[in-house]
Amino acid sequence: MQTPSYVSLLAWTLGVLASQLLVAGRSIAPRQAPDSNTTAAARVKATELSSPFNGLTTFNSVDYGKCFRIGTPAVTDRYDIAILGAPNDLTVTGRPGARFGPGAIRAAASESDFGYNIFTGRDAFSQGAKIVDCGDVSLSWTDKQEAFRLLDQAHQRVSEKPAANTSWSQHPRILTLGGDHATTISALRSVHRVWGKVAVIHIDTHLDTGGSGRGLLLNYKDFDHGTVLHFAHEEGLTSDSSIHAGIHAAFGSANVTRRKCLAGDFEDDKRDGYEVIANREIDKIGASGIVEKVHKRVGQNRVYLSVDIDVLDPAYAPGTGTPVVGGWTSRELLTVLNGLNGLNVVGADIVEVSPAYDSPGKTTALAAAQVVAALIEIMLARPAI
Repeated sequence: MQTPSYVSLLAWTLGVLASQLLVAGRSIAPRQAPDSNTTAAARVKATELSSPFNGLTTFNSVDYGKCFRIGTPAVTDRYDIAILGAPNDLTVTGRPGARFGPGAIRAAASESDFGYNIFTGRDAFSQGAKIVDCGDVSLSWTDKQEAFRLLDQAHQRVSEKPAANTSWSQHPRILTLGGDHATTISALRSVHRVWGKVAVIHIDTHLDTGGSGRGLLLNYKDFDHGTVLHFAHEEGLTSDSSIHAGIHAAFGSANVTRRKCLAGDFEDDKRDGYEVIANREIDKIGASGIVEKVHKRVGQNRVYLSVDIDVLDPAYAPGTGTPVVGGWTSRELLTVLNGLNGLNVVGADIVEVSPAYDSPGKTTALAAAQVVAALIEIMLARPAI
């Protein structure tokens, strides 16, 4: 075989280049004018809708809501579900950082898929309800009492407005993105103003009813993310048909001279109106058994549903302030939540996401985003009454 000469090789190369230039010339040929019926605004809107990464980073790209304005909103500004960020971690007893949780959850939502749920047969975002993201409440990062005053005020403004579609509820229902677990107190206060007492479904590693029997009411020096549910009960916000699920943290008491055994913690917890489902019960009765117990406990009462991401094992949710080994898997948590459709849920939250401790793959924030979608689905599975 004869080796090709440099001349023939050069000719072949020039031929290839010529053909590429021809194709390029065709590709940059003048395009036809767009359809006159397609306005510039419509083309821009289509571009915005083509990607979850464009525009404001709201949860799942839902509309941004003008939620904090005083007064009755125009009909076009009303909504049925309000997602509200509570960037506060001034009461943590473990690692700080939950103030960055709302932003992390929204960012994770832009990387997640939400739509038809094959396990429930529902699409949380296609139920006909108007869902908006209110953004984050502007809070003090140094003054605990001022932070909660502002958070109370924001929740009240949102919840007392008329809903967009009264077939869902008379007032909007709020889904709060924490923030540490103490932010739940503001949500419960606003729920109480509109709906009255509620049964709490509390999904967490910890009881969060610390402080019982010590006369701590309104003493914010001792109010924190581990005592929030005791304070809520003392304020008369919660009923005696509440329930914990996923509990597996070790018990103890700050006041060891009065209470030295876990029996005291359980007794105090019962006085605050709670039944306890330990997390390993899921190994014996399955997720369906957990769901059955929860339904039996709260019945048709109005319900507030609070999820602390540390209920998950740190393998699934390392990005939290007080991780405890031995928690549920992400799948177990979502299975339990999907089983709660049909309850009369008037408010909910996801708390304690601390992105500084999350994995490079953002497993905690991604799990939290799926929890938010599940909570919205629960709230829209039936009207609130």
